[in-house]
Amino acid sequence: MKRSLIPGPWAALILALSVAAGCGGDSRAEAGGPGGGPGGGPGGDARAVPVAARIAQPTELEVVLRGSANLRALQQVEVLPKQAGVIARLLVEEGTPVRSGQPLAVLDAEEWRLQARQADARAQAARDAYERGRALQTQGLLAEQELERLRSEAAVAAADRDLAQLRVRNATIQSPMGGVVTHRYVERGQQVNTSTPAFAVADVSRLEADVGIPERDAPRVRTGQAARVRVEGVGTVVQGRVARVRPVVDPGSGTVQVTIEVNPAQAGGLRAGQFVNVDIVTETLDERIALPRTAVLVDGAAPRIFLVEDGRAVEREVALGTSQGDQVEIQTGVQPGDTVVVVGQDNLRSGMPVRLMELDGVAVQRAPPATEAAAAGQGGPPGERRGQGGGGRP
Repeated sequence: MKRSLIPGPWAALILALSVAAGCGGDSRAEAGGPGGGPGGGPGGDARAVPVAARIAQPTELEVVLRGSANLRALQQVEVLPKQAGVIARLLVEEGTPVRSGQPLAVLDAEEWRLQARQADARAQAARDAYERGRALQTQGLLAEQELERLRSEAAVAAADRDLAQLRVRNATIQSPMGGVVTHRYVERGQQVNTSTPAFAVADVSRLEADVGIPERDAPRVRTGQAARVRVEGVGTVVQGRVARVRPVVDPGSGTVQVTIEVNPAQAGGLRAGQFVNVDIVTETLDERIALPRTAVLVDGAAPRIFLVEDGRAVEREVALGTSQGDQVEIQTGVQPGDTVVVVGQDNLRSGMPVRLMELDGVAVQRAPPATEAAAAGQGGPPGERRGQGGGGRP
């Protein structure tokens, strides 16, 4: 028979019901009692099948699309040196929080500082020469063309000075944004260039996940829809929303990329790169009947469930709708208030007597043997009654 996997909360109960069912099937149960068929005499309900049930109640269901992805920082940059050189000092490590403009490392800049002093001296000399030439030109002792040459030389020397000073400043590698250092690619004494990243910095307070949604489901997804991000094995669930829906289909996978933004207030327990499962809530359905998947038998032509009416099982065909986790919507076949068998229905047939062991997750208290005997109209000791009627409880 085709069955859904049984979720963890029901496993212990199923084991208990199996043991109870086995204890109720001994030879005394088959002997029968006066006034009844096999096992059905006035000694009890030894042939009743132990089950767990739930009262069907209208509830709210969410229609979700599921996907998986790796979290990534909303903003992440790789920091490249602005000039080639040798790493002289490292100022941060991976995991260090940084602010925009904070130094991350310093290149060996001794030669650049010397060049800057030379350039400054040349610039000052060129400026002085220009000032002297201008004084001579006002006295008519210097041609205008010569003064223009001195002016040009002073401007070039000033530009060389500024460039040399910029080299000194660029010897410090700075963070272009606030965040956390996620990677350090360099070591002290290492030669670096302007095309190789030295660090990576990310704003890990804001995380996103890119989920591939099948093309046929893409029209159901809109920006702003609620989403849930789950970390399997940890139990962490945080809220999010659909931030972007890519307007094109990936021809290789046939999916549309949907970007989920994680609520920043809840992102503290998550990390960039972490694998997560994502539920996108595309629709909310009110006043729907939902049951555990394990309550539905799908081994025949139509899905069916068992109700409990007057202590007996009643088989009912149902029509299924949407599903949410281990719950499935029952569109027809069950009414609010019906008592539906959710565990123990595998070997039931319509009309069989059943005994409730659990209702809505709460164990059903059974009467003590003496009370059961009085209710059955027997006056002898419990052991004698079982021998006469064969209907005692296990």
